[in-house]
Amino acid sequence: MRFGTSRFFAALPYLGLALALLLSTWAFVRSDRYRQETDEILNQTYEIQWRATQVRERLVRVHGYIRLADEAGKLDPDINRQMALVSVNIAQLLALPYLQHFFPQKDIELLENVRRTVEQNVAPVVEAGSNYADALDHMTNLEQDMYEISSATVDHSTTLQETAQIDIAASRNWFMFAIALGLVAIFYLITHQRHAYVSRRDRHMRSFASLFAHMTRSRVTALRLFLEGTGSEQPPREEMLKAARSAANELESINDGLLKIAFLQRDSHVLPLAKLLLDLEGRDGIVQLSVDSEAGTQAVPATQFQLVLSELVQNALTAVENTDRPSVVVKASVVQRPFFRRNVLFLEVADNGVGMTPEVLRKAKTPFFSTRAGNHVGLGLTGCSQMVATLNGRLFIDSKPGAGTVVKVRIPIGA
Repeated sequence: MRFGTSRFFAALPYLGLALALLLSTWAFVRSDRYRQETDEILNQTYEIQWRATQVRERLVRVHGYIRLADEAGKLDPDINRQMALVSVNIAQLLALPYLQHFFPQKDIELLENVRRTVEQNVAPVVEAGSNYADALDHMTNLEQDMYEISSATVDHSTTLQETAQIDIAASRNWFMFAIALGLVAIFYLITHQRHAYVSRRDRHMRSFASLFAHMTRSRVTALRLFLEGTGSEQPPREEMLKAARSAANELESINDGLLKIAFLQRDSHVLPLAKLLLDLEGRDGIVQLSVDSEAGTQAVPATQFQLVLSELVQNALTAVENTDRPSVVVKASVVQRPFFRRNVLFLEVADNGVGMTPEVLRKAKTPFFSTRAGNHVGLGLTGCSQMVATLNGRLFIDSKPGAGTVVKVRIPIGA
C-alpha cells in the first residue's frame, strides 16, 4: 500500500502538469472562439443597423416629399424610388438568417408592418396625388416604429457583446488558473525530486555502511579472538598470528576499495570493458566470455565494474562447485536507443549451478544475507545492486532450483 501511495505522489506533479496543459489549451481555444463570436456579433450588428438606418433615411425622405407636396401641391418624382428602397431594405433585413438573435418577434412583426403600411397605405396616396394628410399621419408612426426597432437592435447587440466579454474574461481566468496549477506542479516536482535525491543519497549511505559492516565483521571477529588469546602467558600460536595478519591485510584491502568507491569522481580511472573481462576469462577453467565488439570497446569505471564483475563471477563459480559439467558464461552487449539519445550496456553472468529457491531469491539482495560459510571478502549481491545503482543502472536476478542462476545488469551509457 505504501509503495502504491509513493508512486501516486511521484506521478501527481506530472498529472498536474498535464491537467494544466489541458486547461490552458481549453481556455485558449474557448477565448479565441469567444473573440470570433464577438467579431461575428459586431459584423451582424453593423449589417442590421446599416439596413435599419437605410430604411429610416428613406422614410424621412418620403415623409419630406409628402409634406412638401401637401404644402406646395407638387410631388417630387424621386419619392417612388425612395419607397421602393424602403421595401427592398426591409425585405433584405427580414431575410437575414440571424435576425431573430437580435430582434424579438414583436419587433420583426413591427418591421413587417412598416413595409405593409408603406405599400398599402402610403403608396396609393402617392399614386393618387391627393389626401397627403392621411399619408403624413402614417409616416409619423412609421418613423417612430423604426426608431424603436433601431434602439432595440443597439440594446440587444450591446447585451450580446457584454455576454461575450464575460465569457472571454471567464476563459482568461481559467487560463490563469491553469498557469497557476502548472507552476504549483512544477514547484512540487522540484521539491519531490529534491526529496527523492536526498532519500536516495541517504539510502546509498545506509547501504554503504551496511556493506562496510558486511565486509569487515568477520575480520574484526578474528582480530578480537587473537587479542583475547594474547592475554595468556603463552605466546600466540603461529596459525593465530597468520589469521590475524590475514584479517588485517583483508581489512586494509577492504578499506582501500571502499574509500575508492566512496570518493570516486567523474574523471576516475576508466578502462575498456574487454580488458576487465579478459581478467576473468578462463578463471578456474570454467568462465567463458561472449562480448560484442561495441561493448568490448566501451570505456567503463574500472573500480566499480571490477568489483561487481568479480563478485558476480565468484558467486557463479561457488554455485557450480558441485556440478558435473560446470559452466559460467559472461555476456556483454550494447543496445542502441537513439530516441533517448543514450545507449544501454547489458551485462549477464549465467551459471548452471544449484540455483536458488524462491525464498532465497527474495532475500538475495538483503544486507548481511549469505548462503556461504566462512569469510567472504566480496561485495555480496546487496553491494552489487547498490554499486550498479550508483551508475544509474539496475540489477536483476533470475534463478530456479537446479536450473542455475542468471544475473543481469543494465546500465545506461552515452550514445
